[in-house]
Amino acid sequence: MTAVGTRVVLSEDEGRRLFQEQLPLSGVVEREVVSIDGNLWSLLALDRAFQYQVQDAQTKAFHGFEVKRLLIRSRWAGYSVGGSVPTSVFVLIAADESLFEEGKIDQKKFYFDSWAMCENEKRG
Repeated sequence: MTAVGTRVVLSEDEGRRLFQEQLPLSGVVEREVVSIDGNLWSLLALDRAFQYQVQDAQTKAFHGFEVKRLLIRSRWAGYSVGGSVPTSVFVLIAADESLFEEGKIDQKKFYFDSWAMCENEKRG
C-alpha cells in the first residue's frame, strides 16, 4: 500500500528538544523515495514550516534553516506510514531542500535527531 496522499500527524517525540517543541506536526505524504541503501521513505510536506538549528561538527558553529518537509520511515517491521495502526518513525531533517530532488537519497546527508509516533490523521 502506498502512503502517497495520506495525511498524518507526528507526535510523542524521542529526541532533540528543538524538534519536540514543534510537535504535533501534520502534513501529507507527497511521495515515496528510495534511499541508497534500498529503504523506502515517505516525503512528508508539512502544513506548517518551522525553524530548526544544528551545530556543524567541525566548526562548532550553529546553522539555522526553515523546515518545510521531512523524511519519515517506520521503525517497526510490518507497519507502514499512514497505515491503520500508528507506528514509530525515524525522522530525517534536511538543511537543504535540494536533497529531496536526488534520484536516490543519501540519508547520511540528512540530520537524524528524532523518532516520533506517526498516525493516520483520519484514524485520530
